[in-house]
Amino acid sequence: MVKKTLVWSAAAIGAATLGLPAAPVSAQDIVIGLSFGKTGRYASIAKTTETAVDIAEKEINAAGGIHGKKLRVVKFDTAGNPKQAVVAVRKFARDDGALAVVGPFASAEARIAFPAGEREGIVQIPNASSAPKLADRFSYAFRYTESEFLQFNRVVDSLKKLGRLKQNTAILYGTDDVVSKVVGTRIMAPVLKKAGVKMGGAPIGFATEAFDLAPQVSKLKGMKLDFIGFAGITPVAIRFVKELRRQGLNTPLIGSQIWADPEIIKGMGKACDGCVFVTYYWYKRDKKSAEFARKFVEENRKRGIEKPFPHHVDASAYDTVHLLAQVMRQLKVTGAKDALKAERTAIRDALYAVKFSGVIGDVCFEKTGDAQLPGYVLTMENAEWKLLDTHKSLPCKK
Repeated sequence: MVKKTLVWSAAAIGAATLGLPAAPVSAQDIVIGLSFGKTGRYASIAKTTETAVDIAEKEINAAGGIHGKKLRVVKFDTAGNPKQAVVAVRKFARDDGALAVVGPFASAEARIAFPAGEREGIVQIPNASSAPKLADRFSYAFRYTESEFLQFNRVVDSLKKLGRLKQNTAILYGTDDVVSKVVGTRIMAPVLKKAGVKMGGAPIGFATEAFDLAPQVSKLKGMKLDFIGFAGITPVAIRFVKELRRQGLNTPLIGSQIWADPEIIKGMGKACDGCVFVTYYWYKRDKKSAEFARKFVEENRKRGIEKPFPHHVDASAYDTVHLLAQVMRQLKVTGAKDALKAERTAIRDALYAVKFSGVIGDVCFEKTGDAQLPGYVLTMENAEWKLLDTHKSLPCKK
């Protein structure tokens, strides 16, 4: 399919338009781009990606940068708009002299930004995109996330092992969000069916922007359910749980990674006790993970943001910056204008063979460009996250 070319100018996408500070980039800087949704649909999750990246940038420069050169992160707020994600990668590649890009954030953005990055010859590494098979057709596309299919399988395996899936499960999914629709219709239903779990009818759809979820909840009344499989972003999951409880239904939710967000502690509280979900970052995993969480919470408070600990996509963003720094040190990149093309390709090639250990754990990338990450199956008890089960990262296929 032929894609339309977006017409843009540097002036049209300047810092004033983006709402981000314009920091001068020195010829001595090593530049990477950050494509994220500080505003827009995913802002409640994506805005703290900036905090995580800023912490990593500060740490790297405090440790001497990249062979004495300062690491500089140039930022672009896409507002979750896929077309703006394309503008972002072009700007980073053509105007900013970036060697690689952290982002874009979501699957809908990655779907059309990956082809643009391929044409520019620059690596992009989203920290949240997890819809299946988005990176595998592009050599410069990587994802520091884990497959929703694998992660939901891990949830179901753990619950079967614990004897907690015995009767029926209903599924609700967002019809207008790429990853929500895929998880609800192409992942949850087949995985549960394969595990021998009965389904309470066909998956029920809802519009992500819909405020009133009462009709969908009403359809669940009278069903004897172990769990309600919910595939939707965090703000909608919070509204859904509140509506469930308002209508007198106490069935807990089961989910993959989409709403595995610290915000559910405040937004759902004890109403989500018994809910089960999965994440690939657990802030209590080790000292390194806990130290990142401490810095993250502290820095967010300075910015007027209250979060009890990082979302797994925050950990991905933080690890991705450190990963790129490790690769760039190994390659002794210069960031020189006449070396950009060769150095961008060298970074791509190095990522396929990299071995990296971050706050998430040991990470590698498969030939598809996707990372292999662990799975931490969690539940809510008294409005606190409790670890139910752990699944180790799978080995990478090269």
